[in-house]
Amino acid sequence: MNPQSPDQMDLKFLDGAVPIISPNCADIAPPSVELKRFPDGESYCRLERIEGLTGRDVVILHRLFPDPDQNLVILLQMMYGAKENGVRDIYLIIPYLPYARADKAWLSGEVVSARLLVRLLQISGAKGIFTWDCHFVKKFGTYEYEGVPITNLCMGPELVEFLRAARPESSVVSPDAGAKYLVGENGLFMRKERGAYDGGNEAFRPVAKMTADFEVDGQHIILVDDMIAGGGTMVKATQKMMEMGARSVSCAATHGLFLHGALDKLHTSGVSRIITSDTIPNAAALISIRGHVEKILWATGHFEPDTPRVSGT
Repeated sequence: MNPQSPDQMDLKFLDGAVPIISPNCADIAPPSVELKRFPDGESYCRLERIEGLTGRDVVILHRLFPDPDQNLVILLQMMYGAKENGVRDIYLIIPYLPYARADKAWLSGEVVSARLLVRLLQISGAKGIFTWDCHFVKKFGTYEYEGVPITNLCMGPELVEFLRAARPESSVVSPDAGAKYLVGENGLFMRKERGAYDGGNEAFRPVAKMTADFEVDGQHIILVDDMIAGGGTMVKATQKMMEMGARSVSCAATHGLFLHGALDKLHTSGVSRIITSDTIPNAAALISIRGHVEKILWATGHFEPDTPRVSGT
């Protein structure tokens, strides 16, 4: 069976690896990297405690959002610095993998940036990647993508459990067939159709249509998706559920980007409650991946879980 969480994984291959923790994950573990910015905006990176890294494996924990382009450069700097100091294999813990939605070309000439990103990490020495509810994987477990094993861990059960504590009878629905693995075997799913790219400088395809072939009249509904970015999918799904007679709608997602006032849009659409995990720290992040990350780092033999920490930056 493919693992949903680190509890179900054999992590013996990480025994002896050295954790390298980014400052933007200070809410999870003590940082071991110094990051600064040069006056021209370029990134400065220095690995601390590099003694004894030669011939060892490392596990790098680093968030790639917000500011995905800059944080990708910082990750490449950390990986390059590790290799320069004699590190053998590099394993990455990336809570939210950006560019994951750019996993196919819709128009001639489009760059499939999901493949580019993973190839860059592979070329830079990535032996494996741990992430959560990656958009292009669409199932939990470990799968190879562009030559790199990607372990896709799932936050769906924890998000649903949290919301069902208040309303155990709630029905669970995915607003998109691609994320139906998040709602479990008994969950329901809608079908989504996107329109053409909008004009302007933002690459954005609005949701054109949402359909559902099930009944929700009088029910409390929990919508679960891998991410809330601009909120268009969740808003359309909420409106559809309310039109079909739902008594209430709550929204849950692993990744809360909440772009362009998405949180306010969701509240205005009639959503009664919104929660996410803290793969991306935000105001709705009530479920933490910290326990998952600590179990991965614990497997190295060089990590001790500590007291609660400040929010990531």
